Amino acid sequence: MHIGAARAGDPVPELEERSDAGWKVIALTSDRDKRGWTGTFRTSMPKGGLLGFLDVTPHAGPRVEGDELPVDVTLSDGSRTLARGHASVRPATLSLDHAAVDEPAALGHGRWTEVTYTVVNHSHSGYPQAQVQAEFGACEAGPDNPLEGVGCSGSRRHAVTTRLRTQWYDDGRWQDVSAPDDGTLLAETFTLPLGELPADSKRKVRLRFAGTGDLDGKDRLLTITSRVNGQAVGASERSLGTGWPLTFALR
Repeated sequence: MHIGAARAGDPVPELEERSDAGWKVIALTSDRDKRGWTGTFRTSMPKGGLLGFLDVTPHAGPRVEGDELPVDVTLSDGSRTLARGHASVRPATLSLDHAAVDEPAALGHGRWTEVTYTVVNHSHSGYPQAQVQAEFGACEAGPDNPLEGVGCSGSRRHAVTTRLRTQWYDDGRWQDVSAPDDGTLLAETFTLPLGELPADSKRKVRLRFAGTGDLDGKDRLLTITSRVNGQAVGASERSLGTGWPLTFALR
């Protein structure tokens, strides 16, 4: 897969693949010949077709109306090219950055771990119904230092959003938030409704989480991936910004 750059100096975009364990990051490398970045990932091809989900986060705001990044996908089986496809993504006008993290995460005895995000609207249009969505995942780690050279990759990670108690700070108080138990792709995703996000504005979003008795005692690493999205007034498409995944050592 190749993602082109709109202009020289753009930051490296982020590419993720949806799997049974959640969103898995696909590493991108610089492609100087085509001015952009390339990434490779494996997928199975069951008989009758395949429905896949890829998420591209440009990490670059639009500078002029109609800015787009070209995306070219090549499906191959070894040295054989089976199919090609072309699309484009628009730079996100919304971004999400974490501002403060307490590490390691203390999930026992009802203790809370808090994360603070900054949501930024880079556009000159307001978002009347912006929202932050987040997913938790967990996995085992090394016996000595769980953060030293060990990652919680998609193949090893399992969803634990519904096994945590999660709250966010809204209207002057902490409020419980939970994921919908409906069997859909959002079944392990909790949503924080921000409401109106005015043009050229910033907003702090605080969330905290604590463990429950349902959390597997073998897990040593916890990850959280958050996104902000919404549709601007008069826009035909939604804008989505993804924060870098956060990793916690559990104790």
